[in-house]
Amino acid sequence: MDFSRYIIATDLDGTFLGPDGKFVERNIRAVERFRQRGGLFTVSTGRVHLNIRDAIGDPRALLSAPCVMCNGAYLYDFFEERALEGSIMEAETVSALIAFIKKAYPELQFRVSTPTDLRVERTDGYLTRDLTRYDEGSVLVSPALDWPTDDWYKIVFRGEPELMQSLRAELQSRFGDQIFMTASDSRFLEVQAPGVNKAAGLEKLRRICGGDRILIACGDYENDREMLQAADIAICPANAMTEIKEICDYTLCHCGEGLIGDIVELLEKGEIGK
Repeated sequence: MDFSRYIIATDLDGTFLGPDGKFVERNIRAVERFRQRGGLFTVSTGRVHLNIRDAIGDPRALLSAPCVMCNGAYLYDFFEERALEGSIMEAETVSALIAFIKKAYPELQFRVSTPTDLRVERTDGYLTRDLTRYDEGSVLVSPALDWPTDDWYKIVFRGEPELMQSLRAELQSRFGDQIFMTASDSRFLEVQAPGVNKAAGLEKLRRICGGDRILIACGDYENDREMLQAADIAICPANAMTEIKEICDYTLCHCGEGLIGDIVELLEKGEIGK
């Protein structure tokens, strides 16, 4: 069977990876069959190129197209080791936002993703585990008010769900359409430039890979919403949020059972696709 008409773009955590954050062997076998028959396989993730290797090892062994990184802020080609078509936050907005955070929430932990590094003020608390996932030498630790403000892809705030909800409401009230906010977990609040989302990233991917391919998108959480709505075929695992299940064409197995395995088998049987 020829899969050259298809692109599969999948979220990582909670979708492609198992609940333990590790590979599901059934997915790996399915991706290999899919690629051998001409399909393009990639990921669309909130992660950046500096911490994706922790999740999937050498991306070149798994992927066959550029990745949608940082919730769509840019694409990254791991074969050429370069970023493509990035969307940076406005420097004035960044400066105002951080000044507000330092005054109103002086103990709040956050991290900033840029084209070259990850920036944090501290390495304890919530950030302890986060930072172990980044490539060696890619983390800069220094006061936030000393950081350049003209190269930020994303700010990720970390805290308990109640704090993240109240912070989100306050940032929306203060900054409105100057920022776009989403979440990949109840303890994260992710802030980016307006118009940045995984759907925008997928449109860039379509242009690069050929707009006539059928795009299958897979995701499980809030930051996947726009991507799933924009896809030709939207699929989520059984562990997805209820709101995500409601917008998908198919809800298949739990992420721990191998969602991509389900998808490729159904494509082989002709039970999904156009």
